[in-house]
Amino acid sequence: MITCIVCLLPILLGISLWNKLPDTMAIHFNINNEPDNFASKGFVVFGLPLLMVFLQIFCCFINDINEYRHGERKKFERVIKWIIPIMVIILQIATLGYGLGWKVDVRRLAVFIVAVILLVIGNYLPKFEGAKIRNEDDEKARKIQRFIGFETVAVGILFLISLLFPPVVSLICLFC
Repeated sequence: MITCIVCLLPILLGISLWNKLPDTMAIHFNINNEPDNFASKGFVVFGLPLLMVFLQIFCCFINDINEYRHGERKKFERVIKWIIPIMVIILQIATLGYGLGWKVDVRRLAVFIVAVILLVIGNYLPKFEGAKIRNEDDEKARKIQRFIGFETVAVGILFLISLLFPPVVSLICLFC
């Protein structure tokens, strides 16, 4: 419930800036930081946070099902349940700021967010106890989890490094 409320907090910012925001706002950008999709101010201020609340509810539901099936993983579950609310706040501020004329490098912001998520998740993956992977024994499952965690952290680091280069490098990292 708290994470859903946090997803809705950017609505207050949007309402406070309502008269300063343009009627049509950019909501999607290409790799060169050029807007390529637009929406009404009302949709940006109210619709996007509400859509994210529904996504958050769905993700929490799936997470709770996994908890029931595989056991409780408190730290990891807490991290997973806070990804969407934190993203909503950061991205909504960036979207509203762009509408107000701020110079926002959306590619760098998006790549940074994805990199941090990968680093955090990769850090927690090897710490699961008793996870079952395709009916493998516990030791083999732990080795697989450690490998996946290591790879996830490595990709996160690769994404962070890609921020130092032209946008195409981030795109290449995405598909590697």
